Amino acid sequence: MYYSRKKPQAELPTEITEIWSCVSEDCNGWMRKNFALDEVPTCFLCQSPMEHATRELPVLHDNSASALKKQASGDE
Repeated sequence: MYYSRKKPQAELPTEITEIWSCVSEDCNGWMRKNFALDEVPTCFLCQSPMEHATRELPVLHDNSASALKKQASGDE
């Protein structure tokens, strides 16, 4: 009999997420839009411009200081 030590991974909930994607064909750089520090960021890998796009990604809960301030002030 075979006993695997690996536990089956639970599926993570996903959603369509806005991202910034590198325009360079040689680069695969991207970042979530809500984690970008600039309004229009440059690629952190190749310093090329980035464009707005969407991807289906696992859901992340934003626990950053700005999100906590928004919740405390009732802006959401």
